[in-house]
Amino acid sequence: MNRHRYGVLKAHAVRYIHGFGQQPHFHIHLQDDRDLNYRASINIQSKSYPSELLYSINPCDPHEAEALKQLPSGLTSIERNLPLHGLDFVRRPLCAKNDMIPMPASLPGPDNDLNEKIVALIDQAISANAELYVFGDSWGPENETKDYYFGFLPGRGLHNIHMNQGNHEAWQRDNGTFRDGGILIHFAEEDRWVGLFLAFQSQSWTTDELGQAAD
Repeated sequence: MNRHRYGVLKAHAVRYIHGFGQQPHFHIHLQDDRDLNYRASINIQSKSYPSELLYSINPCDPHEAEALKQLPSGLTSIERNLPLHGLDFVRRPLCAKNDMIPMPASLPGPDNDLNEKIVALIDQAISANAELYVFGDSWGPENETKDYYFGFLPGRGLHNIHMNQGNHEAWQRDNGTFRDGGILIHFAEEDRWVGLFLAFQSQSWTTDELGQAAD
């Protein structure tokens, strides 16, 4: 079972920082309706071979769209599929594995890496004042620790914003069902949803009732 607190953050994107370095993460600063601050930390490169993550940014139709809209602003814990189901790429997919393509974290040239793909999506969300629903594992609040990237206090946020089942070896403890990570963005004026989904190529898409690799 996963070691962290799984849930969904309903908030608006404020700004972001590109992923860089040997273990790059794309960081998004978000605020909820109470002006509480959060950071979404998105892994954009795998430690395992191959390093490129599978990604999809596409229109989607969330199974519980109305329930998502009714959630209070801020972080909502999801336990035993309450108050709504978590994401599950295998059992309740919002995109097919075959629709996900490998993408490097960063490359020279335009529109050819995950940094640029996510920037384009979040820029659209900020421009439209769209609501983000970030699924992942939460940390904080860290009352004595400012956020490392954006400087707000207390530090808090979400990580593991990617598929969280079918892991092997060192990451098996992160496996679970209905606790995958991802970002759903609701553009309210058009009542349109777009999803960002990420998975490691080393993960299995055949998993048992505990989310462990079954192949």
